[in-house]
Amino acid sequence: MAETSERRVALVTGGGKGVGAGIARVLAGHGVRVCVNCHSNPDMAEATLRGIEQAGGEGFVWPADVSDPAQVKAMVDAIVGRWGRLDILVNNAAMQHNLYIDEYDYDRLRRLWEINIGGYFHAARACLPYLKAAGNGRIVNICSIHGKRPTCFDAGYAMTKGAVRMFTRELALEVYRDGITVNAVDLGGCKIEFKTGRAPMRSSYPLDCRNPEMASFRMVTPEDVGELVWFLCSPGANAITGDAVRVDKGAVLI
Repeated sequence: MAETSERRVALVTGGGKGVGAGIARVLAGHGVRVCVNCHSNPDMAEATLRGIEQAGGEGFVWPADVSDPAQVKAMVDAIVGRWGRLDILVNNAAMQHNLYIDEYDYDRLRRLWEINIGGYFHAARACLPYLKAAGNGRIVNICSIHGKRPTCFDAGYAMTKGAVRMFTRELALEVYRDGITVNAVDLGGCKIEFKTGRAPMRSSYPLDCRNPEMASFRMVTPEDVGELVWFLCSPGANAITGDAVRVDKGAVLI
């Protein structure tokens, strides 16, 4: 493992459980120091941190609501105050209600956008000065196959993920000259403990989208996602930016 002064530092939003926890564990396993952000599940975040430390990694937990720019700034300040640098931002924290459009109300839709889009925007803004200083900063936005392929299960969530794809491409252009790459991961079905907010696990199928029994999923693991994120943060991915890489075990092909 590299000396502490040379080891990179990452912020993983929504890193306490599920996909985020898998990403945090993989990055820490590669010697990256990790801030594990959480909001609604602090106990799970602490358990994730204990696992990282037991495996020889280094990190700390920071609770913050990513929809609040002041809380995001305080979190980033804490990271830099602790380790003096920030090299990697993984925007992962998100909500998914699994509602049809006639089941949404305005407040629920607004909250979804504040987290799924606003959280990514606030974190990128707060991290950019330090990512620029790093010289080879990395931003990875966790997106979804639902941001590209209609599947008729949650129009609100799909809208936010489509926006994340375009945000990724625009930001990649803005920071290209700063040596920062910005990429998205188009995630398919993933084996996690539960959705934040414990939304019902609905399946979908284009021909009968309200019949879960007609769906067929190929599930990936949080560690599968983590390994892809690690590659996008590695020197081997220096030439990849503004892209979206799918990890779904071919689910969109069937």
